[in-house]
Amino acid sequence: MKVACIQMNVSVCSKHDNLERAFLMAEEAVSKEAELLVFPKVFSTGFCYERIEEVAETVSGPTIEALCDFSKEHDCILAGSMIEKREGDVISKDDQVPSQFNLGFCIESGKSTGFHRKVQLYGPEKKHFAPGDSIAPIKLQKHKLSIGLIICNELRYPEVARKLVLEGADIFVSAAEIPSFYSYPWRIMSISRAIENQLPHVACTRVGKDRHSTYLGGSFIADGWGRVLEEAGKEEMVLLGEIDLDEAKKIKQKGSIIEDRKTHLY
Repeated sequence: MKVACIQMNVSVCSKHDNLERAFLMAEEAVSKEAELLVFPKVFSTGFCYERIEEVAETVSGPTIEALCDFSKEHDCILAGSMIEKREGDVISKDDQVPSQFNLGFCIESGKSTGFHRKVQLYGPEKKHFAPGDSIAPIKLQKHKLSIGLIICNELRYPEVARKLVLEGADIFVSAAEIPSFYSYPWRIMSISRAIENQLPHVACTRVGKDRHSTYLGGSFIADGWGRVLEEAGKEEMVLLGEIDLDEAKKIKQKGSIIEDRKTHLY
């Protein structure tokens, strides 16, 4: 299966420009036969905290609709994260829970196949996002795959990746926005999640600058042994790679790491 990381610059609060850039790069990816395309975390807005209520959308909003249209037209899978407006809740002025989620999405051939609301929030996110309350793989029709979708800081918690594997994930997909000071730890952790669970990992982050940080890219595609198959540099680019799904199954079944866990001890 050919996969792509859309390693893009993200302009804070500039939803129209970000989506235009994202779809232009996505067009390049599908023109080169990518089936699975991964965007960075909050790719459509960045961390637009000062206008967060304005840029947040529900899952039936125009951004998801546009992603579904693109996915249907090109018969592809899209994954990433965006700022979601909470709906179905009665939110009062006294409500201490933020009115937004950091929403991980997965769209296949024009239909939303599943969502993951970020559970492990980091730093300022805690003031602006409500935490998610579930961790489960997203099942696809293509190749009968189950995707383990991870958002940025959740990579720091091995338990998140392990729970996804125990519930049937076949491949990890992570959407991140990694500042320069954290590039090295992020790379090591992302590879480690692949190795310790023997699953391929499509790890996508951003490039560029905003008022908070500089982002050095380094998106990569790794196999279940943690071998980096393709890796991006520091520039905006579409990173393409092949994941051999038959080989991925063999790696996953090699040894008995999951079965040999001593769950009565840890």
